[in-house]
Amino acid sequence: MLTRNYPFWQTLIPFSLSVILCEIAIAVWLPELRLAVAPFLAVVILLASLTGQRKVAVVATIICIVVIILIIVVGSDNTVSPISTHLLRFLQASSLMALFVAVWAFLDQIMSAQMRALQLANQRTQEAESARQAADAARHEVEQRAAEQQRLLDLVAVLELPILQIDDQVLLAPLVGNLDSRRAEQLRNRVLETVAAKRAHTVIIDITGITLIDTAVAKALIDTAVAIRLLGARTIISGIRPAVAQTLVHLNADLGDITTAPNPEAALSLARRPVAA
Repeated sequence: MLTRNYPFWQTLIPFSLSVILCEIAIAVWLPELRLAVAPFLAVVILLASLTGQRKVAVVATIICIVVIILIIVVGSDNTVSPISTHLLRFLQASSLMALFVAVWAFLDQIMSAQMRALQLANQRTQEAESARQAADAARHEVEQRAAEQQRLLDLVAVLELPILQIDDQVLLAPLVGNLDSRRAEQLRNRVLETVAAKRAHTVIIDITGITLIDTAVAKALIDTAVAIRLLGARTIISGIRPAVAQTLVHLNADLGDITTAPNPEAALSLARRPVAA
């Protein structure tokens, strides 16, 4: 039945019945051995517990208890034994040894099952550790890529809005392309940080490369100049094109106290002049 892959509890039934029948036969024909072989019914209970089904184990226990009671109660001690005393002792000792071997085999199976479970748990632990290491490696790679991407973004921001140090205290911010509100905000932040770090007294904002300007951008430039003045520096705007100048006039943009220059060279000459009281 085992070779045909029957369930274990189905294979256990004929074996258990054979053990019980042997116990009964010994109690009837060899009553001298009934007390020696009666503990073998515990093997049936142990095997039934291996099935993993509580009902099978309970039924097997009840049947074995009933059989043991019948063997002890019904068996007669007055029967004349046809077996010699030495042979009887040998059979009793052999029965007990066989019982010990059966119990040892059962316990060995339990220990083997525990060892297999422990090995499986260790394997699962190693797999979990490998998965954790792979996750850590993936997270580290993602962090490296994020850092590299942030570095590239910072580099793009620097190249998009470069701030050059001309003299010890003169800064040049050349602007190229379309100056929108976002770039104007970034320009103000970077210029203020650089002025504070370099202790510059003049900032030249060259807008020669600016092709389009609107009210928001003009106001942003004026706000940037005001913020620079609050830091104790002055602002010179150079390279205002005719189209941009006409746009500023149509927009009624007041540049206030901001100094203007036709080109960066003229702005640099103005920057190097002493600041009037």
